[in-house]
Amino acid sequence: MKQLPWNSWLLALVQPFVLSVGALNVFLGGIIGTELTTNTDFVTLPVTALILGVSLNVFPAANIQKKWGRKTAFVTAATISSLVAFLAGFSIEQESFWGFVGCSFILGTQLAYVGQYRFAAIESCKDASAHPSAISLVLLGGIAAAIVGPELLNLGQFVNIFDSQYANAYVALGVLEIIGALILLFGMKPLQIQEKAETDSEARSLVTIIKQPIFWLALGSGLTAYAVMAFLMTATPLAMQHHGHDIQHAKWVIQSHVVAMYLPSLFTAFFIKHLGLYRLISIGCLIMLACIAVGLTGHSVHSYWWALILLGVGWNFLFVCGTSLLPKVYKASERFKVQATNDFSITAFQASGSLGAGMVLFSQGWEWMLIVSIFPIAILFLTNYVVKKQEQKPMTQTV
Repeated sequence: MKQLPWNSWLLALVQPFVLSVGALNVFLGGIIGTELTTNTDFVTLPVTALILGVSLNVFPAANIQKKWGRKTAFVTAATISSLVAFLAGFSIEQESFWGFVGCSFILGTQLAYVGQYRFAAIESCKDASAHPSAISLVLLGGIAAAIVGPELLNLGQFVNIFDSQYANAYVALGVLEIIGALILLFGMKPLQIQEKAETDSEARSLVTIIKQPIFWLALGSGLTAYAVMAFLMTATPLAMQHHGHDIQHAKWVIQSHVVAMYLPSLFTAFFIKHLGLYRLISIGCLIMLACIAVGLTGHSVHSYWWALILLGVGWNFLFVCGTSLLPKVYKASERFKVQATNDFSITAFQASGSLGAGMVLFSQGWEWMLIVSIFPIAILFLTNYVVKKQEQKPMTQTV
């Protein structure tokens, strides 16, 4: 990792300042929802709104970055997010459910840009072999975000502007976001990427690109990682609260989960090098199935904790592998539209998972949520097997 470019290190450094909104909203969004609305079908809507903000802004974010550059887009998004975080705190203080939902949606637009940090990191690399390491390094910055995000509930007391501790948590988030914007403004080196390399032919249509089986594996890996993770993670604080666990226990479980999402990045590049992408995807699927098995053992704090730890590790393996596979399907001139299509699809399913979390939890219960999650994991496992066989087939024929 020592040979990675400066931007990779900087983008990892800025993660706790710009990514904490995700961890905070997942932790508090559903809980705040239960206090601001009596409709149990809508209690997770603030979390869903955040993810919809990501999903619906993926294509605009890609176009803005293409026109104005990655750096300008990242700085502007973090600055706007800072202002909206203060407005979210005000909405909570005023007990405005729809105001908070609206702010959550706009905060999600910032995460559409944060999601592109990993592409900025690999575009800074001179050698494609460094891509898994660059992706892993950027994701490592999420460890601090995992701790800081939920901890804003306690840190908010130092910016004691409002009476509500939840509102003050979002004020503290606003302070972090503006610090992140300043780090990007003064530290990030602008990317100079040729839109069409000499070796590139004319850019292909998106339809042509997505016909490649490896595209569907790359997309499916990231999609499954996020959809299952959002479905179970969003419901966890609510399920724990329903079964008598206090908010500090829920905070600990969510913090541990998000750390488990990013900490394996220390080793993921090593695993990819020695095991290969296909094998690591299979391992990620098996770890997620282990999460489901553990979750079905009961409702103790440790049962939730172990299930969410396994969920985080499985997410990491699937997401890093999916991101590492994606550059194999496009040329430099095609990168923005393929990256945007990938991220839009992932976040659309992530939004569905988070919205469905509250509905399924309150209507069917935690156990059924776990059982339903088996199906997308099984589909990915099968897709991985089929694509792996197809990729190996030409090699077998030439022997």
